[in-house]
Amino acid sequence: MKVYISNYLSRSISILDYSTLEFERDIKLDENIYPHNFCIDKEQQLAYIPSSLDGELYVLDLSIGKVIDDISIGGKLANIALCNGELFISNEDSNSIYVLDVKTLNPIGVIGVDNMPHGFDIDCINNKLYVACINSIICIDTSNKSICKKIETDFKAWHVKLDRNRKEIYTSTLDGKVVVIDEESLKITKIIDKFLLPVQICFNYDAKKIYIADMGHKKVIILDYDTGEILDYIDINGDPQGLYISNDSKLLFISDTKNNLIKIYNTSDNTLIKNIKVGKEPTTILCV
Repeated sequence: MKVYISNYLSRSISILDYSTLEFERDIKLDENIYPHNFCIDKEQQLAYIPSSLDGELYVLDLSIGKVIDDISIGGKLANIALCNGELFISNEDSNSIYVLDVKTLNPIGVIGVDNMPHGFDIDCINNKLYVACINSIICIDTSNKSICKKIETDFKAWHVKLDRNRKEIYTSTLDGKVVVIDEESLKITKIIDKFLLPVQICFNYDAKKIYIADMGHKKVIILDYDTGEILDYIDINGDPQGLYISNDSKLLFISDTKNNLIKIYNTSDNTLIKNIKVGKEPTTILCV
């Protein structure tokens, strides 16, 4: 297993060894590719990188470290996910979700959504895609490529993360909140108003904790999974953005975009285990 990190300003993908926590190598991308969100096809060893600058989707062969294909979509591409042989890409300019066949990169469809679709999370088992637009949360049926549910909001939704245990949607907002929404009814069940600029969210189900990267407070805030109360925080001394928790729930990976580091913490006592220097402005962390 490897850890992959997108480095936006240095236009590169860093690769770490998951078992040893050692830096392996950087893949330098073309000068016009600024990676932020990306996804990986583990079997094919391919990374799919949408560009927000030129509207292109790039296909990176991880085995040789080269871009082998690209397709022009146009607009400001934000997020991407691979699900059941299809790529889903949010486009903030056209207010839509593009769907491509992963094998051919041929277009399958375009799903119109509301303003500024940015973050999303996907449930490939139940064929549902949840999209955060600036004034709504939208549920898309990925099998028939249509909107099946929607909730209008008075907060500025930014990122969403599915809590698959409780069938809830955690939404970070640009106005400093984390809003919890019931997945089935799309009704708001809880508003946690304790942040400045919350970004990524991840769950530690073993320890019943929720980790939220808050770029405003420059901390990772740790909440009690049952009550939503603050249990603790990790002072990053930088700008925390990407989060990933290890499969055994013992390690928390945090990307620090200010200091160009991946910081690895022990989840039992929140102590720092290791800093790993990567490229400039590391954002998304994937482990596959």
